[in-house]
Amino acid sequence: MKAAKYIIALLMVLSGSPQQARTQATDPFKQRTRILFLLDASGSMHARWGPGSQETRWNSARSILIDIIDSLDKRDDVELALRVYGHQSPLTEKNCKDTQLEVGFSLSSGKYIRNKLNTLNPRGVTPIAYSLERAAYDFPDNKARNIIILMTDGEESCGGDPCAVARLLEERKIVMKHFVIGIGVEEKAASAFDCIGSYFQTEDAVSLRQTLRNIVSRILIKTTCQVELLDGEKNPLETDVNMTFYSIPNHLRKYDFYHTLDARGRPDTLFVDPVTDYTITVHTLPPVRQSEVTLVKQKHNVVKIDAPQGNLEVLLKGKTISNDLNNKIKCMVRGKDGSLINVQDFNTNEKYLIGRYDLEILTLPPTYIRDVDISPYRTTTIELPTPGIASVIKKYAVQGGIFQIKNGRLEKIYELNGDTKSELLALSPGSYMIVYRPRHSKSMHNSKTIEFKIISGESISLNL
Repeated sequence: MKAAKYIIALLMVLSGSPQQARTQATDPFKQRTRILFLLDASGSMHARWGPGSQETRWNSARSILIDIIDSLDKRDDVELALRVYGHQSPLTEKNCKDTQLEVGFSLSSGKYIRNKLNTLNPRGVTPIAYSLERAAYDFPDNKARNIIILMTDGEESCGGDPCAVARLLEERKIVMKHFVIGIGVEEKAASAFDCIGSYFQTEDAVSLRQTLRNIVSRILIKTTCQVELLDGEKNPLETDVNMTFYSIPNHLRKYDFYHTLDARGRPDTLFVDPVTDYTITVHTLPPVRQSEVTLVKQKHNVVKIDAPQGNLEVLLKGKTISNDLNNKIKCMVRGKDGSLINVQDFNTNEKYLIGRYDLEILTLPPTYIRDVDISPYRTTTIELPTPGIASVIKKYAVQGGIFQIKNGRLEKIYELNGDTKSELLALSPGSYMIVYRPRHSKSMHNSKTIEFKIISGESISLNL
């Protein structure tokens, strides 16, 4: 993909050397903010807003953008830049590389952007994807809050894929967030912009002005949040679990936290950048997801997530003969739909969301326990007898298997390894039979059987 080639090359320039990827856990507002206005100056911007309107979309966008830039020009924590597309070649040329960084980033770029806007005239096509590709090179580095505000009145007209480019820019941490303002975009075309970033449709100059103000306010006004994990009584007392924040719409991992309560029993205040909407995954067993979390500006946001948990303890009862063998016994915890939730070691205690689970315990033979109830603030204990040990010693190579005897019937649980002279097996207490024959024998009449019992915590030797 051409976009990938451009952006990966830029990433090498921005990073200097390979680094381990990490998420930003400190206050995002301590970083410098860079806003690149990516403005549509294609020929269609000369159109008026609608029947009865005397003002063109271009005149509205230009004057509103100048007002916003004037309000930002005196801030010492914000750098602005302007890239324009569709303004250098007439529509008849169909110039799909018609894009230009007209004013680069600086703390004093406002007056230059204002002057440039007053000289521009819409003319050509709409190369959105290519403009986004080139915008990657407009940012000096990826150490700031790099944000693109795209203002357009129509779809990509050069066959590019703006969504793919936007995602790459965010994946490579060149751009933190894209905002798209549709200027009178037709309803059937508006859905194409959802994958680029947060999309806002405007139908007149008044809504365009308010939308742009709201976006800039969201970018710059400090916001805090805390995540409350609710127990079975809706109290925010659950804690000690990992959380991941993923951005919307591109589902990129932005933040990782280990949930903690402070000395007063309250969740920490988090510094999470409000420009992005999030899906929060709480890594309980099974995980809980809260989608479409929007942080409201100028407010301490409290996000409440239901995560009531209880405990499951699995134990081996009785004396232990071989820790090496016992440690191989695992408890597979499954949801009622059969999905694997966790593989838990024996003699451990782990938290799960309240509900009912099925257990498959990898004893020999396997043990199944259905409909195990996990309740809030309660430990459910499953206790199994410690296996016994069967030492199978072979004088010669054999073929055969081990069967469990149940109600007079045989159920095969294990195939003997004919290539070894001895095998050490941990078996659940019960009655068993080995049925085997010498490997070299060609007659079924040479089949032999050994019947034996396994007692919890005891060992037995079986000579074949």
